[in-house]
Amino acid sequence: MKKYNKIFSAVMSLLIMFSMYGSAKADSTGEVITIGANLNANQKKEILNYFGVSADNPDIIYVNNQQERKYLSGIAPDRQIGNVTMSSSYVVPTTDGGINVKTSNITWVTSSMIASTLSTAGVENANVVAAAPFPVSGTGALTGITMAFEKSSGEKLTEEKKKLANQELVTTGNIAEEVGNDKASGIINDAKKDVIKDNLTSEKDIEKKVEEIANNYNVNLSTGNINIIVNLLKDVSAQNYDYNEVKDTLNNVSANVRSSLKNAGENINVDGIIEKASSFLRNNKDANEFFNKFDESKLSKDAIVSTTTSGIENVQKIAGDVGQQVEQSGFFDKIINFFKSLFN
Repeated sequence: MKKYNKIFSAVMSLLIMFSMYGSAKADSTGEVITIGANLNANQKKEILNYFGVSADNPDIIYVNNQQERKYLSGIAPDRQIGNVTMSSSYVVPTTDGGINVKTSNITWVTSSMIASTLSTAGVENANVVAAAPFPVSGTGALTGITMAFEKSSGEKLTEEKKKLANQELVTTGNIAEEVGNDKASGIINDAKKDVIKDNLTSEKDIEKKVEEIANNYNVNLSTGNINIIVNLLKDVSAQNYDYNEVKDTLNNVSANVRSSLKNAGENINVDGIIEKASSFLRNNKDANEFFNKFDESKLSKDAIVSTTTSGIENVQKIAGDVGQQVEQSGFFDKIINFFKSLFN
């Protein structure tokens, strides 16, 4: 009965969240476009067309490799940073909903990585598109996005947090080469969430948490990778983040990567995903409307796309599976039917 009570509470939470949908939509406060400084005239035109803006738009800023290296030198090897900056971004700060990201032709980093690391940089709410006219690693995307956020929101992010965010991005990307993008994103995102939420500061406690989260994702991390993540999270802990300011983004990333892995056939523990899905679904509906404005065919017919909203259908399926468990118990039939109707 306790199990069903927990499921019932989760269902009711989701119903309440959706009853509030419509009055809680995120409102933009401005937009800024960043362009990779090394794009040639045709490539620049292609990106501007994709973003739907003209070359004389006053909200365009250019990002160069020197600015990129300011935050990545000593963190990422030269082969990852390169000597040119090609990735561009479109950033709209919002008033709520966490950080939602879409990437197009960004190959080394994913939308989930960017969303989680932006929260480390100090961004709380924003809709973000990072793109290039052809496949690029995307290491410069975070620098451009934070610059755009600062200009569009009028909020100055601390240099220490921006450097820490780049360190997190590179760490996640490197671990992803061994365990895959989703698992790497999930491990670091979820461990970071618990470090901030539970105010973990000791190396022993953080290491225990990292091992626990890795186990949730069916990953056996090497001692070296555990130490790298622990050192990163010790620095995160020292920044005294407000959990209430980052929880939407971190919960959304967690729901997205877990549902993606579940859909891929991984035996991933999804306990609590319905609680996460309540805000995840509401926020992602708003973000999807924003992302749908950007047509990949304007870049290339085979553009590589990643979004933090891609797991929404998988979350719906998982929610339906949990609903079926409750339904089989013989309780709350009417509630479950209404719960399922929310996903139509």
